[in-house]
Amino acid sequence: MKKSIFLVLLLAIITVAQVIPPKREFRGAWIATVSNIDWPKNRPNATSGEQISELITILKKLKESGINAVMFQVRTECDALYKSQYEPWSYWLTNEQGKSPEPYFDPLEYAIDEAHKLGMELHAWFNPYRAVKNVGDYETDENHVSVKHPEWILDFGKYKMLDPGIPEVKEYVLNVMKDVLNNYDIDGIHFDDYFYPYSPKVSTEDEETFEKYGSKFDNVDDWRRDNINSLMAMINDEIKKVKPYVKFGISPFGIVENKFAGTSGLDSYSVLYCDPLTWIKEKTVDYVNPQLYWEMDHPRAPYKKLLPWWAEVSRDVHLYVGLFSSQFTGRRFKGDPATLGNQLRLNRVTDNVHGVVHFSSRAITNNSGGLLDTLKNDFYKYPALVPLMSWKDKVPPNQVLSADFRADSNSITMWWQKPAPAADGEEAAKYVIYKFGAESEINLDDPRAIVHITEKQRVRFEHQWNEGEQTGMVFVVTALDRLQNESEGLVIKVNR
Repeated sequence: MKKSIFLVLLLAIITVAQVIPPKREFRGAWIATVSNIDWPKNRPNATSGEQISELITILKKLKESGINAVMFQVRTECDALYKSQYEPWSYWLTNEQGKSPEPYFDPLEYAIDEAHKLGMELHAWFNPYRAVKNVGDYETDENHVSVKHPEWILDFGKYKMLDPGIPEVKEYVLNVMKDVLNNYDIDGIHFDDYFYPYSPKVSTEDEETFEKYGSKFDNVDDWRRDNINSLMAMINDEIKKVKPYVKFGISPFGIVENKFAGTSGLDSYSVLYCDPLTWIKEKTVDYVNPQLYWEMDHPRAPYKKLLPWWAEVSRDVHLYVGLFSSQFTGRRFKGDPATLGNQLRLNRVTDNVHGVVHFSSRAITNNSGGLLDTLKNDFYKYPALVPLMSWKDKVPPNQVLSADFRADSNSITMWWQKPAPAADGEEAAKYVIYKFGAESEINLDDPRAIVHITEKQRVRFEHQWNEGEQTGMVFVVTALDRLQNESEGLVIKVNR
């Protein structure tokens, strides 16, 4: 009886909360390139132009659905989907590891440019340690790290990974990250959940490394966790030094230890040596993105138990929940078809949940189970800015200058001058245009008023005048910096 009353109250709260959607919400999607999961399609004879067109289509469909950030996988197994100083071109791009695209193009550069044009953030997604996913899938390039430095590799049968305990490996991975950080206009660096292997669990494969470098530790488990934690801290320090506006986030397995949320699944703290509570406590990351890939009432890992636990422990950083969207919208899913929608609703009424990331993007771009339509017309019907990170930057841009407009029977063109740099020296990166009735209250906290989020200083959009707008409308233009701190608004009164 008590459980039934609780569920009724919860549904009532959720219903009320949906009246006004959040103005700030991280709405992400993973674009997986390993095994050609999302991009590019596995077509040996695909041209560069076809791959570029496919990538742009994916990004445009994500934008159409309301997504405002993409995690684009650029390093799958010590390879590169960008021009790397350290690692060979990915097999998953050209069907030959080490072979550059012909005609040449840089996927990461294209993805960044197109995402920014569409008003989306782009986080470069790296797999930090995996070297060879499945030995024998293809010929390894002579410049691959597993060939050049076999002494850095831990072997697990068909699976190979970099040994996290070797200092030279830490420096190598750090240099790979620095290469992208310094040379590409990314908004974030993102790691997935592969640290030490899921299966088989590491046992004696790294005993020589422990004997050589683990003298400060009483046991190998603590040493393994420190290997990972120390590299994550090094990367975070480098980001702060080079581009402090770039975000750093990690997407761990959804269960840390079963004792925390009453689960009975894999214990990633002792199997993967994944230690997100330390990352949160020491603020090594700006966000955690745990993969909560289970149904609400899953017998071993219920979403409704894991979500509040993560929300409570993540208060010092942002929490973006990883959702298994492709599973819950797929034809083979036999569970409750409302699972994904219920999870999105529960997230929005749970304190300290700042958004989600959907795995994977093809669930949206293929409109699996009508997902693109549902996001576009319901959950993401109105645009959203990304959540603020006050610990990185809380200085807003200056107000935009001297805006003007031109209106005709079916369109409005607006333009304005870029404001002077803010007190911290940052320039405006984007602009938000809000629309209100001539007699309406101006409320910039209501995302339903947002017309555009754009990088441009001149925008033309279609507009059909209705009878209620005979006395004109009020537009407000604000400026955003790279972390989407927002300026005061400049009011523009538009008459027909």
